[in-house]
Amino acid sequence: MPGPYLNDPGHEVPENTIVVVPHSLHHDGSYKEVLLDLKGNPKREWFNSHFYYCLPLTIGNQYGYVIKSLRDFTATWDGTKSDAQINFLNNDNEDLQVIKGGFGQGIITIQNRFGFKTPPGINLMTIQPPNWFIPGTCAMTGVVETDQIRRDFTFNLKITVPNMLVSVKKGDALGAFIPIPRYFVDGFNLKIVSEIFDKDMHALEINEQATLGRERNTVDLAKPHQSGRRYFNGLHTDGTGYADHQKRVPK
Repeated sequence: MPGPYLNDPGHEVPENTIVVVPHSLHHDGSYKEVLLDLKGNPKREWFNSHFYYCLPLTIGNQYGYVIKSLRDFTATWDGTKSDAQINFLNNDNEDLQVIKGGFGQGIITIQNRFGFKTPPGINLMTIQPPNWFIPGTCAMTGVVETDQIRRDFTFNLKITVPNMLVSVKKGDALGAFIPIPRYFVDGFNLKIVSEIFDKDMHALEINEQATLGRERNTVDLAKPHQSGRRYFNGLHTDGTGYADHQKRVPK
């Protein structure tokens, strides 16, 4: 039998590593042009200064990796089960990134010249590029066992508005992905607070929320961007700090 393969015993992908696997031994698949690591990229062109006072947004902007377009094209969809109609504005990089229909329903499929391999037990989840948008489209969500699969997979962009001309420029974010441990999400369940905690603890949470609400509608209004920045600084209203608080994403 051939082998060993990536992630066979003794040949595992290192922890906290996503390995890019080009389809050719002689070409890197232009992965540096396609992939963007979002760590250290908190800004978005359409944000005004107020957005950057929101820590959840600036952290969220830096989660995952973006797949960029190598081509300029437009696309339309008639709203039926048919494929998107794609019009390329030039022939640049057509051999490095395949962009086509195929699934029907106005879906644009993007296939790059490389795949990914993750450490054992780690999936890749395809997502909408965080706070980046191509009008009239949405990136589709999928979960792939990239530690085990021995082929690549496609990214898919759904046209959401029939008969709208979608315009994509080289460098636009077509999709994104994040690593997640397999079974991690599956293990969570929703429960009402009263199933686990007593009314006194519930009441304390309600009181804290009310206190924060009063601050936001009174004293915070006089502060820059009307923000008290308690969340940014990881502070409760009694002055105690969060036990584990992330203010930045290290690059």
